[in-house]
Amino acid sequence: MKSFLINKNFTSMWLSELATVLNSRLRELVIPLIVLGLTRSPLVTSLVMLSQQLGTIIFAIPIGTWVESKNKVRVATICNLFYAVCIFLLTFFIASEQYNSLLVAILLFVMGIVALISRTAFSTMIPNVTGRDKLVEAHTGLEAADAFSTFVGPTIGGLLLAYSGESVTLFICGLLSIISMFFISRVQYTEKVKYTETSNLKIKRKRFIQQTSDGLRYIFSTPQQIVCILVISSLSFSTVFIMLTVIFHARITLNLSEGLIGIALSCAGVGNMAGIIIMKWFKNVNWLLFLIVLLTVSASGILLIALFKNYLFLCIGLLVFDGALSMAFIVQAAVQQGVTPDELLSRVKSATYVISGIFSVLGTFLAGVIPEYWSSEIALLVGFLLLTGPAIYIIKYHSLSDKLSHVKPRL
Repeated sequence: MKSFLINKNFTSMWLSELATVLNSRLRELVIPLIVLGLTRSPLVTSLVMLSQQLGTIIFAIPIGTWVESKNKVRVATICNLFYAVCIFLLTFFIASEQYNSLLVAILLFVMGIVALISRTAFSTMIPNVTGRDKLVEAHTGLEAADAFSTFVGPTIGGLLLAYSGESVTLFICGLLSIISMFFISRVQYTEKVKYTETSNLKIKRKRFIQQTSDGLRYIFSTPQQIVCILVISSLSFSTVFIMLTVIFHARITLNLSEGLIGIALSCAGVGNMAGIIIMKWFKNVNWLLFLIVLLTVSASGILLIALFKNYLFLCIGLLVFDGALSMAFIVQAAVQQGVTPDELLSRVKSATYVISGIFSVLGTFLAGVIPEYWSSEIALLVGFLLLTGPAIYIIKYHSLSDKLSHVKPRL
């Protein structure tokens, strides 16, 4: 991690990511509690929250192809600015008490599309900024930003919400987007893939369709890509499903305050940071078997929360769940980028966003439906099964795996 901060471009990316994820952690606590307080319904709350993921499913594929030939730094900078404007608008409506669930959902939908464009551009920069031989370290470093934000974000968000109110908390989220914009605008690097331009609209359209289909086909072209897609589907579902379910479980079943909920969610950040610290010892392990272990350990944390209606076990369960999950995200991202050629990075990433977006939407929806009609404990057990299931299935590919440090592009 320390060596990476010597690279000033990666340092700027890291600081931008830190501000972005901290922004997300604040909003992930604040907005569900705002909507839940307004509607008193976990189902309606989940429907509002999933609106920010719909844009990923609809637009990720064309966005990935479009971003591939653009200046990624400029795209990410503009998107962060526009995202901040959307948050400030939401802050204004809430402060003036001129909002409802539909308005919140519309703004979240727009913000989701803007975030998608920014994430695609940001992700595509990583191999060029850091080099392919440093992908594991790069994603570990970025996950460290996530870990720190997950540690401090929910606690800060809970306390801000309890003592300062929704408007102040969301205004700070907007400022974090501005900070993220500032740092990403400072990144400088040279594109390794050059694209030829043409003024012929028909040729442009044909090339666009061809490039898009190439990206879609490639994510199912090798066993390594298939495993990455299965794993990211499970991780994407679990991330939104478990965290939203835990908020409902803590608020409705355990009757906890905003501050205590925020502290409990910060325990996920403690686990996240622990995962980052020990990740350096696993660069030479078999990456697929390592993923199987991580998915299983993460699922065990969920099982603790489901079986014991106790605040202490809630905190421990979140620590175990997110610690292993964060390591799984590092391995999956490093492997998928490692086996993907430079010219396909944006398209593969955008295709991955579509699939992960579908599972994120499903996770958000079920996080509202199951507690609404059954219980949060049953929802947690569903989350346990949807992590252990893929872990068992991908064992069949174990002979095709290699050391994490030996991952290379495959055509």
